[in-house]
Amino acid sequence: MATLPSDNTPKTDQVDPTTQGNKKRNKDILQMISICKQFRRKLVQNWSISIDYRRGKPFSSQADEDRVAVNMDWSLTKQKQALLFSQVPACRVNHPPHTTSKEVTPWLHAFEQRINDTLVTAGIETAMDEVLPDCINAAGIGIIIVAREAITEDVEVPGIDMSMMSPEIHQQVLQSGMMPDGTPVPMEIVPRVVDSRYKLDRISPADFIWPLNFTGSDFDNAPMIGRSGRAPWVEASKRFKLKEADKHKYLGEDRGSMDRLVDDVEKEKSDADNMVSFDEVFYKEFQFDPESKSFSTIHHLVFVGDKQEPVIDEPWKGQQVDEESKQVIGALRYPIRVLTLAYITDEAIPPSDSAIGRPQVNELNKSRTQMILQRQHSLPLRWFDVNRVDAAIQTAIMRGIWQHAIPVQGQGTNIIGEVSRSQMPQENFAFDRIAKEDLNETWQVGQADTGKGVETKGEANVIQGNMQTRIGRERAKVGKFFTSIAEVLGGLICIYEDPSSFGEGFSPVISKTLNYSILADSTVLLDSNQRLKRLIDFVNFGAKSGWVNIESVMKEIATLTGLDPNVVIQPPNPKPPVEPNISLRLTGTEDMMNPLTLAFLMKSGQAPPPEMIEQAKKLIEAAVMPPPPQPPPIGPDGQPMGDIPPGAPPGPAGPVPEPPPPSVGEANPNWSAMDRINRRVVERE
Repeated sequence: MATLPSDNTPKTDQVDPTTQGNKKRNKDILQMISICKQFRRKLVQNWSISIDYRRGKPFSSQADEDRVAVNMDWSLTKQKQALLFSQVPACRVNHPPHTTSKEVTPWLHAFEQRINDTLVTAGIETAMDEVLPDCINAAGIGIIIVAREAITEDVEVPGIDMSMMSPEIHQQVLQSGMMPDGTPVPMEIVPRVVDSRYKLDRISPADFIWPLNFTGSDFDNAPMIGRSGRAPWVEASKRFKLKEADKHKYLGEDRGSMDRLVDDVEKEKSDADNMVSFDEVFYKEFQFDPESKSFSTIHHLVFVGDKQEPVIDEPWKGQQVDEESKQVIGALRYPIRVLTLAYITDEAIPPSDSAIGRPQVNELNKSRTQMILQRQHSLPLRWFDVNRVDAAIQTAIMRGIWQHAIPVQGQGTNIIGEVSRSQMPQENFAFDRIAKEDLNETWQVGQADTGKGVETKGEANVIQGNMQTRIGRERAKVGKFFTSIAEVLGGLICIYEDPSSFGEGFSPVISKTLNYSILADSTVLLDSNQRLKRLIDFVNFGAKSGWVNIESVMKEIATLTGLDPNVVIQPPNPKPPVEPNISLRLTGTEDMMNPLTLAFLMKSGQAPPPEMIEQAKKLIEAAVMPPPPQPPPIGPDGQPMGDIPPGAPPGPAGPVPEPPPPSVGEANPNWSAMDRINRRVVERE
């Protein structure tokens, strides 16, 4: 009969509640991992089929008859991957809401540049190229883990806090190794980082661990998330602090054929004897610990092999607690990032595009197989009249060796002919086209088709716009996935990098308030002509505004056109200050005699010099004075020649002056206007 412990029971014999709670937590998490692995094996079968369709092996077995595989998954996957992510965009870090631009400016650009450089060196491009086919073709999900790896060595350091000592005593203790009271300085062994790196690795969907009771699409809201992994013994022993004496307990592959996306048994067997299998889990502490005081605190567990106790059981090192505010800083999201492009109600793992379009691909395979079988069996067949063709010729024709001139007896019109062949029904080709259209509509790639009642260009533009809207939404999901990776990486950088390297005013606490974003459609790679057109439009729009640094834009334009920007781009020569533009309107000579007007002309350098004034006077005199009268010509009789009006006395001849013009009304006094006749026309019946 069991008895209750008495109050006098020693404290060492009592069970520690914390230890008992941790054991229960570990047991619950191990059970969740085991259930997830069993359910994951069912999904791996369908995921493997999608991969087989993509690599052109859709048939599970060999057959005697010919079968055609139309590999649409290969082209559609590559096309959609290019539409969603074809280049690494520049991540932008927005200002915290509680600070001003002046406070952020000294360190923001350096911090933003560090994140973009670290993303590239950590392998974001390779990871995205591997994850997108997983999400589009294989499993409907893509997983990337953000990690910081470090190589450490054990060193001895003083085991006491020497910051409270005066500089003289501190220096004396370091030189002598003795405390001021004469006792030796206590030492302790601590790890020192020799080298470190940030790494972005793709996790296979077949290794993903998630709680099956989670039915959402944002895995940051899941109670826990993890992965199954394998590592060589040397790497695993350093990472998990495994002892060499227990090596035989950890080595060995625990995965079967149901846990692999690709059947590569021989390769797995060759590496199994040197590999350590582990399950790594991250969970929110408030989901398992009733005493947790933060929604953001993440705990880290690692189980190796079949061991029930974790080899790592500690708060995740991607976070720290600020000493002043007592808040969690660093990476506030799970280091395992999950990408999904669709959501099925109450299912966290959606199907991929390949799985949804598989019926259409099977229909295309069957249709093409029927076409090739029809071509094989519908061969040319001839007939001949056995009564009129020679027996030797009959044998040669039936063997199919006679294709030249054939001797016949009599007229050969009805002696040899061709049997009518069976034709492929035309509706089969129509169904083949319809299946392709349905497949493109499922994947939402390609151009707007005209096979569904589209008659005008406007209708085709509407269809194309709807298609771009859907692909734009999925592109936004990929952009959000990318920025979440940058956010986790930025949190790690805030903790592990020297704050002084970013400039004055930077603090790791700022990691709680930074916002990460990318430009719209910056994940799509443009060709040189498209990029060049955008730059030229930007220059035409904003170059003269004064707010644009045109040098960098011009260098990129020169690079895209095939020129060396260091040769053709030169800073412009400084221009002199622009003189004020003064406009004067002179309405007469009085304005020219005004001293103020003349002063403006002299200031602008437009006043004429005295020499030019004298030349103007002479020109005016020459233009105003009439020419002197010329003497009339002398005739042969010695008299002046010219017309003399009748009745005029003889005298010097000259031009007759014209009479003055008559006044108004006197030129033609007899002319007058006609009388007006006002007549009314009377209509008669």
